[in-house]
Amino acid sequence: MVASEARIHRLEQIFHTFIKLDKFYIEATSLYEYMEYAHKLLGELMDARNFYLASYNNQENTIQYLYNVDEKDEPIEPDRKFTLATPQQSPTAWVIGNKRKLVIHASDESKYTDDDHQWGFGTQSHHWVGIPLIAQNGQCLGAIVIQSYEPDINYSSEDKAIFKLFASIIASALAKYQVESAIQASTVDTHDILSKELAERRHAEKLQHALYKIASLAAKAPELNDLYKQVHHIIDTLIFANNFYIALLDEEKHELCLSYFIDEIDTEVAQGTILPIGMGLSSYVINTREPQLLTQERVSMLIEQGKIGEVKGAQNFTCWLGVPMISSNILHGIMVVQSYDDKVIFTQQDLELLSYVGNHVAKAIEATVNVQQRKEAQLKLAKQHRVLEQQHKELQQTLDKLKRTQQQLVQQEKMASLGGLVAGIAHEINTPLGICVTGVSHLHEETKILEKGLADGSLTEEGLTSYLDEVKEASTILDTNVQRAADLVKSFKQVAVDQSSNSIREICFKQYIDEILLSLRPTLKRVKHVIRVECDNGITANTNAGAISQIISNLLMNSIKHGFDGIEQGNIVIAVEEKNNFIILRYADDGLGIDKEAMALLFEPFYTTKRGDGGSGLGTHLVYNLVTSALHGRIEAKSELGKGLAYLIKFPSNIEE
Repeated sequence: MVASEARIHRLEQIFHTFIKLDKFYIEATSLYEYMEYAHKLLGELMDARNFYLASYNNQENTIQYLYNVDEKDEPIEPDRKFTLATPQQSPTAWVIGNKRKLVIHASDESKYTDDDHQWGFGTQSHHWVGIPLIAQNGQCLGAIVIQSYEPDINYSSEDKAIFKLFASIIASALAKYQVESAIQASTVDTHDILSKELAERRHAEKLQHALYKIASLAAKAPELNDLYKQVHHIIDTLIFANNFYIALLDEEKHELCLSYFIDEIDTEVAQGTILPIGMGLSSYVINTREPQLLTQERVSMLIEQGKIGEVKGAQNFTCWLGVPMISSNILHGIMVVQSYDDKVIFTQQDLELLSYVGNHVAKAIEATVNVQQRKEAQLKLAKQHRVLEQQHKELQQTLDKLKRTQQQLVQQEKMASLGGLVAGIAHEINTPLGICVTGVSHLHEETKILEKGLADGSLTEEGLTSYLDEVKEASTILDTNVQRAADLVKSFKQVAVDQSSNSIREICFKQYIDEILLSLRPTLKRVKHVIRVECDNGITANTNAGAISQIISNLLMNSIKHGFDGIEQGNIVIAVEEKNNFIILRYADDGLGIDKEAMALLFEPFYTTKRGDGGSGLGTHLVYNLVTSALHGRIEAKSELGKGLAYLIKFPSNIEE
């Protein structure tokens, strides 16, 4: 179905192409314009980069290449006539003489020519297709030819069929053109019109050639002085330009620089002269940003109107052309041509031409300046290369040293945290163990009293009952405090091992957070802050348990030291949920909060608001590193002054070791 639709689209394209070609004959002002349009349409259907029309005059037995575009050979002037060669000398002559289509490859030429002669003229093509142009009366009007120089470009059967239909339309147009040309040639007026059209075309071709040269100058990027000279020479081929100058604009200084100046009268004006933008002719062009054609009468009128003040330089010019040089909507300066000869009077057409060329010159100047600036920049970069390379080495060494120092400080921070945990746990265990020691000593004393009463017979039933009550009470106290000490040791052992090893293991979040809080009990019991944990008992994860412990511990310590500074009782919420194989941990306090400036530096190493009170500035930086590196997750923070600080931590629920 897709191939069928593509085929239908292709046929519609061919059909509409032929309709457009047939209709365009009425709109075309010349056969060349018609053939140029026909060539464009043909190029949309097949490769037609090399295409020509050879018109045949049966009475004179001559041909003219009325339209000729070729990648290899120079174009032939359309008004030049050639005697028709024999079919053995030229494939074009073969097509015209035999009135038949001819399709040849480079290897086929031997079939149509003698061994002693070359067949055809110009560069040999790889694939050549020629179609005769046959009028309705059967007369051969010439031939059209397409050819390819590239081995991978060949013309298919469809291309040949399209080209044959194309030839029938061209033949009809050529026949009409020949009839119309014969009628027009019968009158002098028509001849004058054709001559004028030819002159305009040649002028247009000359202008196109000039613009091409200017564009080529921009590509070569010569020195500016050389560029101005060549531009002057190019413009002189289009209009009388014995008196010519280019002035570049400096908007910041409000002045013009005569970068190039050639004048028959003002011979003492030096190139590089600086002129302030005042009320002169050049300034008038700058201020209006429009091309100006000025005569003495026009200048006098502008002076009366106050638009022009003093005219500097030679006063006896007959005609003055000034155009702004604008590129990318930037006014670079002006270009001026003037005449002192009564016989050389510029026209509006000259002004339009100079204005058109002026904009192209502006682009060339801009491109040249850009190239020169790049060259200067490259030289400056080359001079600074060694210095930068040395600075780079020194900076790299400093950076490596800072990284090592940072790693050491982060490790010290972790060890300090672990050391604080050890000290707190040791102090906390001391209380239940002291009670146990006291209880054991009391039992020991009571046992001695019992043994003495038993030995001397003074032991009564009441005394035995009292002893047993003491044993029960002491056992209960010992059991409670030993269990309390055991729980502390267990939580400390697990948290301490996790923080030091950073191993991956499966944890139950609710239980693990309780263990972390228990290990921090020595610190937490000294404050009145309320910690609420919102976590289902069934949430588990295979993750870096030590990283979780360090993250929660650091966040809690930051809240106590910084967030609740001066606050007797604050609130902390630790909420955990599992979603789409990710653990989402939310931590929030209702403390002092921080401002936008501090938020921007929150995770930066060594940044702290407690620099003079023992703050290292590595707490939140360590949290950030643990979340991103150890947990493979991300962390975000949000805070406002007086509204507390909140963290959102998201990481995978299953980390592969």
